This record gives sequence, C-alpha cells and structure tokens, in this order.
Amino acid sequence: MNDSNSDSHEDAPKRDLYPNELAPTSGNREADPTLPWLAALDLNEVDPGLAERLTSAPESETFAKEVLVGNRILAVIFEGGHWYAMDGICAHQGGPIAEGHVADGCVTCPWHGWQYELATGKQTINQQPLQSVFPIRQNGSVIEVQMTE
Repeated sequence: MNDSNSDSHEDAPKRDLYPNELAPTSGNREADPTLPWLAALDLNEVDPGLAERLTSAPESETFAKEVLVGNRILAVIFEGGHWYAMDGICAHQGGPIAEGHVADGCVTCPWHGWQYELATGKQTINQQPLQSVFPIRQNGSVIEVQMTE
C-alpha cells in the first residue's frame, strides 16, 4: 500500500470546462424583483398551438426544450402544470438534460440515467443540489427566466 500524499490525477490532461461550469450556480427559484426577466423561448415558435395545449391539459402534458439564454444552456421544462428552468448540462458528464425523460417531478439525463428534482436541482440519489435552478414564468406564449449573469 502506498502512503504517498501525491494525487494520481496530477498528470491527467486538463479538460476545458463547459460554459455552465464557469457560470455562477443558483438553487433559488424565487423571483428577484431587481433582476430582469429574459425571454427563453416563444411556445408558438416551437409549435403553433403548444401554449393552448399546455394550458388546456396542464396535469397531463409535459414539455422540455434546451435553450440558450445569454451564454447559458438551460433546460426549460413543463410538468405537472408547472414550469421549471434548470442547468441544461448534466453535472455527471455533460449530457443534454432537456432530452431526458420527465416524470413525477424529476428529469432523467438520457446519457447515464442521473435523475434530478425539477424544483430543486438535487440529484435524487445523494440529495446534493448539483443542477442550478432559476425563476421561470409564462408571459402569454413567451417563457421567461431570471439569471444573475
């Protein structure tokens, strides 16, 4: 057994960080009156009639879309009658969160199955807040988010 304090990863090649890894994190979904609301997407541009379908059957409809707001990739998700915005890049290995399965208040990354609570960004196994979450609202057919950057 080697008692050396040297880190075996010191010689490993360094990887470039994802843009979301460089951005400030947030676990707060409460709106901040001092921050502007930023347009994330227009539902009618995604799919004409989508806003009406989500409104008419909010408990049974789900929707997820990856969007770029500023320089940040977000997953915008509608599930159970509520809107959610979270970091769109999986904390595990950078998978596309918005392409994952959405059910029961969670999203499952399609690459390796990591699951996150939509409301908190917590990873469901270890309950660590690994995904940033953001305030989100629907304004007509436009979905808006607040971010600190």
